[in-house]
Amino acid sequence: MQIMANGNAISIANGPKYPRVKVQVTGPYSGFYSTVAAVQAAMRRAGVPLQELSNFYADAAEGEEENLLRTCLRWVDVDLR
Repeated sequence: MQIMANGNAISIANGPKYPRVKVQVTGPYSGFYSTVAAVQAAMRRAGVPLQELSNFYADAAEGEEENLLRTCLRWVDVDLR
């Protein structure tokens, strides 16, 4: 997967912005808010600053819902099993 972000933003090709934050996504898709909440909870547990959690939310909420997975992959290590 070679999705590139604009400017100096992290791209999937370079790996996630917070590679030590691990989020496992299993089962059926449960919606935007539960996905964002799971990622933000993992980011909080890893000590990611509050401003970055807000930045992640703004990035995830931008555009269509199809943007959500790409956004999660740019920010954290997502296990899609």
